[in-house]
Amino acid sequence: MESQQQRLQLSKVVNNLRAQLPHLSDEQLKQQYLNNLEWTEPLAVTLQQVEEKSQALRVVKLALEVDWHLGARLAGVVKPEFHTATVGWLTQLDIPQLLLNRLLGTTGSDSAIPPLLEALNAEDAGVRSSATEALGELDSEAAVTALSIGLNHLDPEVRSQAAYELGQIGSESGVAALRQALNDPEYQVRESAAMALGAIASEAAVEALAQALNHHNLDWRGRAASALGQIRTEAAVAVLEEALNDEVYRVRETAALALGKIGTEAAVAALRHSVNHENFDFRGIATSALGMIGTDAAVEALQEALAHKDYRVRGRAALALGSIGTEAAVAALQRALNDKNHRVREKAALGLGSTDSEAALVSLQQALSDEDSYVRRTAAEALGYIGSEAGLVALQRALSDEDTYVRRTVAWALGRIGTSVTASDRTNEPEAALSSGAVAALRLALNDQDAWVRLSAAYGLGKVGSEIGIAALQQLLSDENFEVREKAAEALGKIGSEAGVTGLRQSLYDEDFGVRRRAAEALGKIGTEPAVASLRQALRDNDAEVRCRAASGLGKIGTEAAVAALRVAMRDQNSDVRLMAVKGLGESGSEAAVAVLRSALNEEDSGLRGRAAYALGASRSKMAVEALVSALSDEDSWVRWMATSALGTIGSEIAALGLEQALRDEDFRVRYTAAEALGKMGRSELLPDLSNMLVTAVDSYELSTVLHAIASIQKRYGYYNYHLATS
Repeated sequence: MESQQQRLQLSKVVNNLRAQLPHLSDEQLKQQYLNNLEWTEPLAVTLQQVEEKSQALRVVKLALEVDWHLGARLAGVVKPEFHTATVGWLTQLDIPQLLLNRLLGTTGSDSAIPPLLEALNAEDAGVRSSATEALGELDSEAAVTALSIGLNHLDPEVRSQAAYELGQIGSESGVAALRQALNDPEYQVRESAAMALGAIASEAAVEALAQALNHHNLDWRGRAASALGQIRTEAAVAVLEEALNDEVYRVRETAALALGKIGTEAAVAALRHSVNHENFDFRGIATSALGMIGTDAAVEALQEALAHKDYRVRGRAALALGSIGTEAAVAALQRALNDKNHRVREKAALGLGSTDSEAALVSLQQALSDEDSYVRRTAAEALGYIGSEAGLVALQRALSDEDTYVRRTVAWALGRIGTSVTASDRTNEPEAALSSGAVAALRLALNDQDAWVRLSAAYGLGKVGSEIGIAALQQLLSDENFEVREKAAEALGKIGSEAGVTGLRQSLYDEDFGVRRRAAEALGKIGTEPAVASLRQALRDNDAEVRCRAASGLGKIGTEAAVAALRVAMRDQNSDVRLMAVKGLGESGSEAAVAVLRSALNEEDSGLRGRAAYALGASRSKMAVEALVSALSDEDSWVRWMATSALGTIGSEIAALGLEQALRDEDFRVRYTAAEALGKMGRSELLPDLSNMLVTAVDSYELSTVLHAIASIQKRYGYYNYHLATS
């Protein structure tokens, strides 16, 4: 109802405007209508109905005086018989071809085709590319013809772009030319043509891609099969079904995956047959493709595959069913836990774990008693992923398993299940966050002879703040196995308890640099004052990576003491440590950190100056603006670029004034970064300067950035032309 009322209102406005047009002076038309964004849509609709050529041309000509982009849009909405004149005015503008191509594409007029075809022969590759893209924007049958001509261009980039644009237009009339492009000598052109045919998705497109499946190049046959996967028709499925018999494995694989993407019943039928292919790897791919489809028909086919004579196919089918996760899939996986082959049972347990289904709990608990240790281990892992307390009793019994790896997995699963409650459920008693069964089981596991079992149990207890768990982890920091010591340090960092600092401080002197690195990282996560003191010590480690992690941790802490330490780290002999110190100061964002970074903008090392500028942006501190504006005059263009980016991130009014200065920088990266930022916060007074940048843009990216900035400011202020609005 609302849209209908809006249409009626627009119709009324358009009728009134059409009646007024002959009586409006040029100045009235420009000031009151053309320069006002709210009138753009009514004007466009009105011009479609204006029969008087002189009136239509007058509006377009005046629009070009207001704003080039506005003029280009209106040039294409007047009666088609007027387009020769209106589009012709665009070609007479004294502007670079790159900008002209963009405006010609905006018109949407077939009259733009001749100058765009001419631009395809420009020396500049960027101009040729933008002309091809503009032809695609026209989105007409005449544009399809022009792009078909582009498929014969000498430049393979133009041919590839032309194919892509034909796919975006999606017209059946482009199929013939794209079929020819499938034989292009350049692979990228053939690839673009194939994908374009896939996007068009007509019967003729399918026929063309079917022909490509006979190409002598196996990579090319695979690309054609992949393109057919975009077409959900019976014809495409039939062609892909034939490709399932290709002599080359990779082509068959791509065809199977394409059928999985299509996912129709016909695709399921084709894949179901391939589950019995003579090649095992391909049988596995077909099975996985059925898992991608996930329909009832696919589940039925996978249930059949669970009875396949090859255990590897049965295993793949179990994994595929796990990815589907429906009730029927879960039921089939429960039956597969009784398969005679232990590898299939293992995959069935893994599949059940990925379903997150509590219906699988009973079967998985039974699987903890399987004769094969791999199955038992996978069942424990699956129970951990499902996360139900109903599995605790069985897991606790499994802590007595004779296999070390099973016990390790069980301890991990117990910790995962026991700590699955939310923080809001926790009480002042840390272990109350765990079920009593989990606590008892994990405490028991702390006495296991295997260090990895003890580690998992300690972590499970420790991450809810249990003192006994944290104490156990600190004890493991002295384990004879350096990997256990590393993991213990990592676990203490994840827990974040201040109680872990004592043990981690000692680990900073560990003989293994990996342990020292983990300890430094963990102390940074804990972030207390005692941790700062330890990290300051770590900044003197002989391993640069330890010093880097210490600097990173100090940045996260951000206290005055941490900033003081980072100031020292900025003088480290290793550049990575210096840069990490700068980054850490930026993350801190404190007044003291900002002061240090401001002084770093005067360092001799340009790399450090640039990093300092970027870090000041990350701090988002208004106190950094003055120093960053000064950095816009740095002799190194990369430093100026980083300073420009930082000012854009901070985004204050004073920062915006500095960014206006950056619009005139000699480095295009500085200019487009400034333009991008000013589009979000710049004053309307900038519109003339930004418009001037349109004629100096060095490439399509800079041009697009400036156009977007102009459009953003215009939308924010509601008008196109600053001078008109303020006169």
